[in-house]
Amino acid sequence: MNEGLPLVSIVTPSFNQAAYLEAAIQSVLGQDYPRLEYVIVDGGSTDGSLDIVRGYAERLTHWSSEPDSGQTEAINKGFARATGDILAWLNSDDVYYPGAVGEAVAFLRAHPEVGMLYGDAEYINEDGKPV
Repeated sequence: MNEGLPLVSIVTPSFNQAAYLEAAIQSVLGQDYPRLEYVIVDGGSTDGSLDIVRGYAERLTHWSSEPDSGQTEAINKGFARATGDILAWLNSDDVYYPGAVGEAVAFLRAHPEVGMLYGDAEYINEDGKPV
């Protein structure tokens, strides 16, 4: 049933984002889309982020933690590891709503002329409530 569905690679760049990182990870791993690989590239965090990542290590395709020059380098490192047909990134202080990946894939498959897709943003506070 999953045959023919494209593999989606999601990269999360992170640096000292322990307060938000677990919600980001859970939002990716909780997607109902069946063909995901998930890569987290940490810039050498010292705030407990690595403990969070290690807690999900078995469900990640790859993760690393080493100093880098910032978000762009981290995303590029993640994309270099990715093998998916569709590449995406989710910042460590953001979340995907349930079903977001499946909806994006469906749109891209229905519109092969589209090369890039992005969603609207809803700003939330530290309790996850829209502001």
